[in-house]
Amino acid sequence: MRAKNTFTIHTELIDGTLSGARNIYMGANSTCHLYVIPRDEINIANNIADIAGQPAFYILLGDTNALKPEAYIGQTTDFANRKNDHVQKKDFWRTALVFISDNHKIYGDDVKYLEYLGIEAAQGVDSFSLLNGANPRKPNIAPFRVNDMEVFFRDIQLLTRFYGCGIFDAPVAKPQPEHLFYVHATDRPAEGIGYYDENAKQFVLVKGSIIANEVVTSFKSIVAREKFIKEHCKTDKGQIVLQHDVPMDSPSGASGIILGRPSNGWDDWKDADGNKLGKVVKR
Repeated sequence: MRAKNTFTIHTELIDGTLSGARNIYMGANSTCHLYVIPRDEINIANNIADIAGQPAFYILLGDTNALKPEAYIGQTTDFANRKNDHVQKKDFWRTALVFISDNHKIYGDDVKYLEYLGIEAAQGVDSFSLLNGANPRKPNIAPFRVNDMEVFFRDIQLLTRFYGCGIFDAPVAKPQPEHLFYVHATDRPAEGIGYYDENAKQFVLVKGSIIANEVVTSFKSIVAREKFIKEHCKTDKGQIVLQHDVPMDSPSGASGIILGRPSNGWDDWKDADGNKLGKVVKR
């Protein structure tokens, strides 16, 4: 049984290729159509009846693989004609996203309102660098058209996301790489790698750390160390190797297991620049 809010999004490959021009729409659920047109195929707009001579809201996209892609948001009463100016005067864009209504009941003031909504939404999340010279004023359109255009703009956002463009979505924070610290023994094979989890207040030993085969007589946690090795390590070519990341209660306990001797982890763990853990992390 299909859920009540289930609907189908159609994609028509206009030139028969996955990377070429296409028409994306929601059938009877909406009159909104998204025409995706690569710059090198932009003249195809002259031959699409929905576009030629019709009002449209559009987005010009630059390199979407850039850290913060460039884009231009606009509106026109005839994209087939407007595109010529953008080809001549704007070099940055590689793809045009052109939104029209298939029943041609969107007019000049309507697309101005869509442009206003689009620029406001894109600036609100700041995922793309907008190259618009100035923000348009909020157009004065009839109240019933305001509601219609806000509904239509939600369809624009949906089809934009479906295409894979996040101009209306807040950027997802990328996890920062951990600040790694290292410890090693000079008299036997032992190489530890780890990082301090400030939220959990734990030191995490990283998979692949090599643990000393022997312990010094002054090391008191022999039983706990042997249990740790049995649970988390395996022997490979005579070396004891950690098989997965393991959080430890303290940096000293972590370095003590690696080195097989008493250790002050705040001093013995050092990063790639030689900085001691205790100098980098506040206790």
